[in-house]
Amino acid sequence: MDKSNPYSGPQSATLEPTPTPGDELQEIPPGSDPIDVGACVKRAFELTKRNFGIIILAGLAFMGVVIVAAIILDQIDSALGLKVKEVPMDLGNGQVINIPMEGPSLLNNIVTNVLSIFLSLGLCRFGLNLVSGKPAAVGQLFGEGNKLLRAIGASILFGIAVAIGLVLLVIPGIYVMLRYGQFMYAIVDRNLGVMESFNYSSSITKNNRGNIFMLGLAAIGICIAGALALLVGLIFAIPMTYMSWIVAYRWMQYGKAASMDEPGTTTPLIAR
Repeated sequence: MDKSNPYSGPQSATLEPTPTPGDELQEIPPGSDPIDVGACVKRAFELTKRNFGIIILAGLAFMGVVIVAAIILDQIDSALGLKVKEVPMDLGNGQVINIPMEGPSLLNNIVTNVLSIFLSLGLCRFGLNLVSGKPAAVGQLFGEGNKLLRAIGASILFGIAVAIGLVLLVIPGIYVMLRYGQFMYAIVDRNLGVMESFNYSSSITKNNRGNIFMLGLAAIGICIAGALALLVGLIFAIPMTYMSWIVAYRWMQYGKAASMDEPGTTTPLIAR
């Protein structure tokens, strides 16, 4: 509160990152409380350990659907004779040769990508609920279909922008990923449209893009460590890195309080 004005309201969340009991968490001004990479990883570790069973079930359901779909689509390709028989390879100097290689059809690839986006939307909802202290269930993987068209459109635009950026000396592509990469969470969390989700991502990543890059490096390191542990460690490392991204997203919205529990409990402050 402003001491010069006893009737003024409370200031931004950055001045009081830990709300007093009963206070509802409010969004912080974009970029006012940059994410702490170490704190995000630590929080992701705690949440993954706390919810490991349901996370594994969701992961198995995700992989099960993908595998079954791949088998069905492969059978359809074979039955209709749609499989690609040759893959062109550019040898340079205008020389192109065809390599005999059987692969999925264009239709197969399209359906696979659409299914992947559909499941990713559900996985976002599942993860956001876990981080936010809300009920999380495997069935949520299949509950965000009403956002599918928006997600497809945004994914295509994002992919094109990143590809162009990577061609332009790589760094612009990385910048696009860092600035606009939160679009999928925004679509699920805020029910935003395509351009609105990009604008929202651009807003909350203000003063956070360098930290997001460092979080990406940390995620790679965690996965490498999991792989070195006879691959068994990946069972924990992969969910943990995914959770760290969602913790970071919530932090950019609500500040450090998004990575904390109510004192003496395992209920996230953000559940308010």
